[in-house]
Amino acid sequence: MIAAIIPAHDEASRVQHAVTSLHRQTRPPERILVMSDDSTDATVEVALHAGAEVLLTVDNRHHRAGALNQALSTVRMEPDDLVLLVDPGVRLPPGFLARALAALRDRNVGAVSARSTAVGGAAALIRWRALEDVHRSFGRYCDEGPVTGQMRLALDLEAVGWRLCPPVEAEEDAPVPVEHIAPVPVGVVRAEPAAA
Repeated sequence: MIAAIIPAHDEASRVQHAVTSLHRQTRPPERILVMSDDSTDATVEVALHAGAEVLLTVDNRHHRAGALNQALSTVRMEPDDLVLLVDPGVRLPPGFLARALAALRDRNVGAVSARSTAVGGAAALIRWRALEDVHRSFGRYCDEGPVTGQMRLALDLEAVGWRLCPPVEAEEDAPVPVEHIAPVPVGVVRAEPAAA
């Protein structure tokens, strides 16, 4: 299974494009989750309308890293599953996931990014097993300290013994206005840790 997670704070103008690009993959993810971090705009409604599930952060003080940690602690995953971390302004080309999966045929590779920086800023497909290794070693999935982001996650993956694959191309989306969409009260869940 592939679960895509899009962390979003007030991203109503961009999140629809990220979700739509995931639905249009030649090999789409089984789950698309938007982790809304105290959004005050229509992020939740836009995400639901685009066909994503929505998780809401609970008392998050660590911005994007904290939102991702809450999302990763909430989703139920099997050891061989994959997580696709996607920034809300990214529109992935339809073949991205298929190419990323091909790159992960090497069982020693823990992640493949969608940009030229290690595990990208745009998107990264990561083995759940690799994320669990990071969690066991550091007590968290994403560093909430002063040095955060995908580069830090890449360093953590390498520190626990995983190789990173050269990046696969992706394109960034320009913000576009979003019409007001009526709220859809289905598929919104507050982030609570998954039962062991």
